[in-house]
Amino acid sequence: MSMLHTLENLNGEGNGNLVKLIQIEYHLIDAIFYFAGFTIPIYFILKSRSKKIEGDILVKLMMLFASFMLIQFIYHIAGMLNLKLLSKGILEPVSAVALTIFAIIYYFSIKKMKRKEEEASI
Repeated sequence: MSMLHTLENLNGEGNGNLVKLIQIEYHLIDAIFYFAGFTIPIYFILKSRSKKIEGDILVKLMMLFASFMLIQFIYHIAGMLNLKLLSKGILEPVSAVALTIFAIIYYFSIKKMKRKEEEASI
Protein backbone atom coordinates (compact mmCIF):
# COMPACT_ATOMS: atom_id res chain seq x y z
CA MET A 1 0.00 0.00 0.00
CA SER A 2 1.48 3.30 -1.03
CA MET A 3 1.62 6.48 1.00
CA LEU A 4 -0.66 8.23 -1.52
CA HIS A 5 -3.32 5.53 -1.13
CA THR A 6 -3.20 5.91 2.66
CA LEU A 7 -3.65 9.69 2.38
CA GLU A 8 -6.66 9.20 0.10
CA ASN A 9 -8.27 6.95 2.71
CA LEU A 10 -7.73 9.59 5.40
CA ASN A 11 -9.52 12.17 3.28
CA GLY A 12 -12.42 9.86 2.49
CA GLU A 13 -16.00 10.16 3.70
CA GLY A 14 -15.37 8.03 6.79
CA ASN A 15 -12.79 10.48 8.15
CA GLY A 16 -15.23 13.41 7.87
CA ASN A 17 -17.75 11.58 10.02
CA LEU A 18 -15.05 10.78 12.56
CA VAL A 19 -14.06 14.46 12.79
CA LYS A 20 -17.70 15.47 13.32
CA LEU A 21 -18.06 12.84 16.02
CA ILE A 22 -14.95 14.09 17.79
CA GLN A 23 -16.23 17.69 17.58
CA ILE A 24 -19.58 16.67 19.05
CA GLU A 25 -17.84 14.85 21.91
CA TYR A 26 -15.57 17.86 22.49
CA HIS A 27 -18.55 20.23 22.68
CA LEU A 28 -20.46 17.85 24.94
CA ILE A 29 -17.58 17.48 27.41
CA ASP A 30 -16.95 21.23 27.43
CA ALA A 31 -20.66 21.94 27.92
CA ILE A 32 -20.73 19.62 30.94
CA PHE A 33 -17.71 21.32 32.51
CA TYR A 34 -19.04 24.83 31.83
CA PHE A 35 -22.40 23.92 33.36
CA ALA A 36 -20.63 22.52 36.42
CA GLY A 37 -18.55 25.70 36.57
CA PHE A 38 -21.72 27.78 36.23
CA THR A 39 -23.24 26.24 39.36
CA ILE A 40 -20.39 27.41 41.63
CA PRO A 41 -20.87 31.19 41.22
CA ILE A 42 -24.66 30.73 41.34
CA TYR A 43 -24.31 28.87 44.64
CA PHE A 44 -22.09 31.68 45.98
CA ILE A 45 -24.58 34.35 44.86
CA LEU A 46 -27.49 32.56 46.51
CA LYS A 47 -25.56 32.00 49.75
CA SER A 48 -24.34 35.60 49.89
CA ARG A 49 -27.84 36.97 49.38
CA SER A 50 -29.35 34.75 52.04
CA LYS A 51 -26.64 35.73 54.56
CA LYS A 52 -26.66 39.37 53.46
CA ILE A 53 -22.90 39.37 52.96
CA GLU A 54 -21.41 42.79 52.40
CA GLY A 55 -19.26 43.11 49.32
CA ASP A 56 -21.58 44.12 46.55
CA ILE A 57 -18.65 44.11 44.12
CA LEU A 58 -17.96 40.43 44.77
CA VAL A 59 -21.57 39.51 44.00
CA LYS A 60 -21.42 41.58 40.80
CA LEU A 61 -18.23 39.80 39.76
CA MET A 62 -19.78 36.42 40.46
CA MET A 63 -22.84 37.37 38.39
CA LEU A 64 -20.61 38.37 35.48
CA PHE A 65 -18.58 35.19 35.80
CA ALA A 66 -21.75 33.08 35.96
CA SER A 67 -23.08 34.80 32.84
CA PHE A 68 -19.81 34.05 31.04
CA MET A 69 -20.02 30.39 32.05
CA LEU A 70 -23.68 30.18 30.96
CA ILE A 71 -22.88 31.78 27.59
CA GLN A 72 -20.03 29.30 27.09
CA PHE A 73 -22.36 26.42 28.01
CA ILE A 74 -24.90 27.55 25.40
CA TYR A 75 -22.07 28.14 22.92
CA HIS A 76 -20.94 24.51 23.21
CA ILE A 77 -24.50 23.19 22.98
CA ALA A 78 -24.97 25.26 19.80
CA GLY A 79 -21.62 23.98 18.50
CA MET A 80 -22.69 20.42 19.22
CA LEU A 81 -25.86 21.03 17.17
CA ASN A 82 -23.72 22.56 14.39
CA LEU A 83 -25.35 26.00 14.72
CA LYS A 84 -22.27 27.92 13.64
CA LEU A 85 -23.94 31.30 13.19
CA LEU A 86 -25.29 31.21 16.74
CA SER A 87 -22.16 29.77 18.32
CA LYS A 88 -19.39 31.56 16.44
CA GLY A 89 -21.25 34.63 15.23
CA ILE A 90 -23.20 35.62 18.34
CA LEU A 91 -22.25 33.71 21.48
CA GLU A 92 -18.48 33.81 21.08
CA PRO A 93 -18.29 37.63 20.87
CA VAL A 94 -20.87 38.02 23.67
CA SER A 95 -18.84 35.75 25.96
CA ALA A 96 -15.69 37.74 25.15
CA VAL A 97 -17.50 40.95 26.10
CA ALA A 98 -18.73 39.41 29.37
CA LEU A 99 -15.23 38.25 30.28
CA THR A 100 -13.74 41.63 29.35
CA ILE A 101 -16.27 43.48 31.53
CA PHE A 102 -15.47 41.04 34.35
CA ALA A 103 -11.75 41.81 33.99
CA ILE A 104 -12.29 45.58 33.92
CA ILE A 105 -14.51 45.60 37.01
CA TYR A 106 -12.09 43.29 38.81
CA TYR A 107 -9.13 45.53 37.94
CA PHE A 108 -10.80 48.71 39.17
CA SER A 109 -12.16 47.07 42.31
CA ILE A 110 -8.67 45.82 43.25
CA LYS A 111 -7.27 49.28 42.55
CA LYS A 112 -9.96 50.84 44.78
CA MET A 113 -9.28 48.37 47.61
CA LYS A 114 -5.53 49.09 47.48
CA ARG A 115 -6.21 52.82 47.62
CA LYS A 116 -8.41 52.32 50.71
CA GLU A 117 -5.69 50.23 52.39
CA GLU A 118 -3.10 52.93 51.70
CA GLU A 119 -5.38 55.62 53.13
CA ALA A 120 -6.07 53.52 56.22
CA SER A 121 -2.37 52.97 56.87
CA ILE A 122 -1.58 56.70 56.76
